[in-house]
Amino acid sequence: MPEISVVLPARDEGDRVGATVASALAAAAAPDRVEVVVVDDCSAPGRRPQIADGRDRRRTRVIRSDRHLGVGAARNLAARHARGRLLFVTDAHTGFSTGWDHEAVRLATAGRVVSATVRDQSSDWRGHGCRLVVPYMGTRWNTAAPTGPAPHVQIASSAGTILESALFTRLGGYDEGMVHYGGFEPEFSVRAWRAGAEIVHTTAIEVTHRFKPSDECTAFLDTARTAMVHNCLRFGTLHLPESMILEMVRLHALEYPDHVQQALVMLQQRGAWQRRVQLATSLPHGFASFVRRFALHDQIGRPVPQE
Repeated sequence: MPEISVVLPARDEGDRVGATVASALAAAAAPDRVEVVVVDDCSAPGRRPQIADGRDRRRTRVIRSDRHLGVGAARNLAARHARGRLLFVTDAHTGFSTGWDHEAVRLATAGRVVSATVRDQSSDWRGHGCRLVVPYMGTRWNTAAPTGPAPHVQIASSAGTILESALFTRLGGYDEGMVHYGGFEPEFSVRAWRAGAEIVHTTAIEVTHRFKPSDECTAFLDTARTAMVHNCLRFGTLHLPESMILEMVRLHALEYPDHVQQALVMLQQRGAWQRRVQLATSLPHGFASFVRRFALHDQIGRPVPQE
């Protein structure tokens, strides 16, 4: 049985998936204790996951979805098929540092989410987890590594999130009320903090990530914008103090007037307010505990209310 399951969604990634699998297994100290679970998220013909090496194929399972799930539901599906005690959540276009599996086993203890360092494959830039932008509900990268005996970060990146599968199940996985892309990682991280877990960053595991070039990124965001606005609004509705929710909606309405109306319709259709009540009654800590832990201020420097 594998010790670690690397889980990743792949949509139209083709042979990038094979390169990710090859890197994960080649860099592992004990590759026989690693499996890779790929969810092919309704890729177009000719762009489905390609894994050329026979050894890599034997250590990999590809689960195909005939409908577009989005990254959250795809990760959850991969996690349900994973057999490892630990999950290493990553993307379909990443590389792994030498001995990453040894460090993952060492660091991912009960009640802890590990945030790996993310490095841009085209430069020396590194991201050390993320921080929350309130009340917009976006994120910014930490460009300096946190210090101290327990270097906590607010948010673990989707390219390198490591935790016990039992903790992933207890947290309920990624929020499938969100749509396709955007907001899944910060919402999962805030929910982990509210559930009593901690997120600890490490520089001992580096994940090299392919970030989209600017033209490719712009084209992608144009098609995903309504979903992303909805996901930010849902994220805030689930966790923010009520006094900040209207401010959040106004910010998105000003920036994305052509998308916010449909996003608000989706918010109601997908049961955001019911989910807020469910989290308030099931999680042991409120959003105020997250605010206090990180002395959270909003994006113009005001202290975030703890109501």
